[in-house]
Amino acid sequence: MKNHFFFPYTGNKRTEVEKIYDSIKDKMENIKCIIEPFCGSSALSYYIWLNNKEKNYKYILNDNNEKLIELYKIVKDEKKFNELFDKLNKIVDKIFSYEEFEKRKEEYKKNVNKEDLLGYCLKNRVFQRVPGLFPSINENFRKRTHLFINAPVIDFLRNANIEFYNKSGLDIYKEYCNKPENLIFLDPPYLLTCNSLYENPIMDIYEYLVDNDIENNKALIVLCLENNFIIKLLFKKYNSLTYQKRYENNHKKTEHVIILNKK
Repeated sequence: MKNHFFFPYTGNKRTEVEKIYDSIKDKMENIKCIIEPFCGSSALSYYIWLNNKEKNYKYILNDNNEKLIELYKIVKDEKKFNELFDKLNKIVDKIFSYEEFEKRKEEYKKNVNKEDLLGYCLKNRVFQRVPGLFPSINENFRKRTHLFINAPVIDFLRNANIEFYNKSGLDIYKEYCNKPENLIFLDPPYLLTCNSLYENPIMDIYEYLVDNDIENNKALIVLCLENNFIIKLLFKKYNSLTYQKRYENNHKKTEHVIILNKK
């Protein structure tokens, strides 16, 4: 799946959604609601919706990144989203480099009032995350901005039956994990991995899973994790599917694992 989202996103599962979906599709006969407690770019929900529009699933998308959920909500309102895009373009027209942006960001904040969301979009859509890759203004730079308003995920956000939440991922998990009509996709920040690019990488879900066996949950629980030795110990009794992953930004190779609570 090509990038469906507004900008490159840490932990984006777009290259893995087909593997994940193939591992669960034969277990979804009675599923009515898809829950992502750590939704991020919502790649799996988007992929399920794209391939199952006739089933009219309900989607619960939660993330503790307040700006991300604010962006999701604004997309639902085409007028507000276009206003955000226009503001983004006006700022891009004045920027010649990342250094220029750093010098003038206080000015931008002052001029656009509370521009937290605007700054979030500018940082993530226009500029790369990796130091040293910040481009000068050119045609490709401008294209990045225009891709923002044409992101495929917009169609999903405006047409699917979705509820958005900005809560603890663990709280969302606890709320929905014992209803058999639910599918919960757990994709939290990884253990033993640098998670500095996340806004707020809270890891309490792992502490909870140590003392609360997913086998006891009535919902279909799907975990997608980096397959390190702690994860192997924690979920050793479960059948799992492993696959190789290569990160696009740094070319790091690793092994991921899909774990289900139901056979």
